[in-house]
Amino acid sequence: MKNKILITGASGNLGGTVLDNLIKLLPPAQLVAAGRKQEAMARFAEKGVAVRAMDFDDAASIEQSLVDIGTIYLVPTGAHNRLEQHRRVVDIAARDGVKHLLYSGVIHHDESGFGPAISDHQNTERHMASTGLLHTFLRNGIYLDALPMLMGNAVESGTFAYPVAANGVSWAARADMAEATARIIANPALHGKIHNLCLLHALDYAEIAAIVSKVTGRTVKHVDLTPQAYEQVLVQVGIPAGLAGFLAGLADAMAKGVVLQPSDELKNILGREPVSAEQFLAGVFAAQVA
Repeated sequence: MKNKILITGASGNLGGTVLDNLIKLLPPAQLVAAGRKQEAMARFAEKGVAVRAMDFDDAASIEQSLVDIGTIYLVPTGAHNRLEQHRRVVDIAARDGVKHLLYSGVIHHDESGFGPAISDHQNTERHMASTGLLHTFLRNGIYLDALPMLMGNAVESGTFAYPVAANGVSWAARADMAEATARIIANPALHGKIHNLCLLHALDYAEIAAIVSKVTGRTVKHVDLTPQAYEQVLVQVGIPAGLAGFLAGLADAMAKGVVLQPSDELKNILGREPVSAEQFLAGVFAAQVA
């Protein structure tokens, strides 16, 4: 009977944290962890979760991983061909009798023209919907966890250079979004819907710079760049051209309000206040300057 729930990317941060939370909500015997790094999933096997090797570029490994699976939670990959990978998983799932597809993408409003950082998620959602299967979309805000990378050496230099987002961006901590995702997977009443998972209030980069200044005691100011200039900076510091273009496309989308959907849904699903930007950044940057 196909009644098990498969969590892809269980050897990674998002999928692994979702599964850590799901184990608290559902019987481990109902869950299956799938990923490429077996050692990273050992903790799940120890708790009674089945562990399966799954490579999105290998159709046979996908088919083998889907035995007895009724629900798939698909975590997007970081591969250059991830849309092809996602479609492969979805097509095999539909053919093999999976009943419910869940996907963690990014907040969007069907905008076009922002490159694969946004369009890969949009096209994956559309492909899932085209199967006619029950589908649930978890649209995440930008990870607060990514801010230290986006800010680079801003604490030392005093400058956070990034394309301005005049209306702000929706953010949340990855751990909070993962917990909410697990609660959605475990609750049939939340299936078949779009869930926007983010903090209630959007933040622009000047506000983020002010928070970092507060928690570090060092003045940080936001400075605007065009997306094109930002891409050039990334290439100059050694980021491969393809990845630099991807990141610049995401920055452009954020600047133009694509990843923007203030919502109290994350709070309501968690049943508590999500971690705020100030709480999160205090934990990250205060430790660095202690």
